[in-house]
Amino acid sequence: MQQLTSKLVFHSSCWILFICLHSNLSSHAQTFVNLESGAFFTGMNTIRNGNNGTLFSLKNDFQTPVSPFVRLRVGYLSNGKNHFSFLYAPLKIVVTETLENDILFDGKNFKANLPTEAVYKFNSYRFTYNRRIISNNNFKFGLGLSAKIRDAGFSLKNREHLSENFSIGFVPLFNLLANWDISQKMGVDFFVEGIAASKGRAIDLSLSGRYSFTKNLQGNIGYRLLEGGANGSNRYNFIQLHFIFASLNYSFI
Repeated sequence: MQQLTSKLVFHSSCWILFICLHSNLSSHAQTFVNLESGAFFTGMNTIRNGNNGTLFSLKNDFQTPVSPFVRLRVGYLSNGKNHFSFLYAPLKIVVTETLENDILFDGKNFKANLPTEAVYKFNSYRFTYNRRIISNNNFKFGLGLSAKIRDAGFSLKNREHLSENFSIGFVPLFNLLANWDISQKMGVDFFVEGIAASKGRAIDLSLSGRYSFTKNLQGNIGYRLLEGGANGSNRYNFIQLHFIFASLNYSFI
């Protein structure tokens, strides 16, 4: 119940902030909606839960399949320089495997030769601000900050045990944006949000080609990398997920 309340408060706060800021925009503001979808596969997803827990992989011990995903970003660009947006990026992996070895997870022994279900969740909610430092006809470059709420964790379940470890946390991120217009209709976009510390890191970057169908509608095809994790005394998880995506961006101008 506490997690649900936190989610509702966060969603409400973001939308109230978005509406309040939008109501103060000048006539030069450009509101947009961006929908991204495609498929992702696991490069690395290593997990340990508990001081003496077993280190196991959702790539090697569990054969994680290629999976679809979707991300939604709404926001606006004010005076061509100030970029505000809110991102909703749900992500969930569910896979069942018959284990070859025992896994000690959160003090429970998940025995080999039993079908075991693993669930990995990493839902991300981000409010992003980016300030264009360079903005000319062909190239744009900006720096900014992002406030990220992550609803993440993992669980194991078989006929004997069920153990879950999900939590909600806040992570501040830096971001960098670069857009290069090759021609009037085509361009290249790069965007990264991330932070690194001694016990962990979080990186979300994308590189894509852009095509303008109309003045309002643009499409992108590209690659995204989601990488990072945390190394704690009771919990360890590092991931590397690769995404191939297509997106549509509609601007209300």
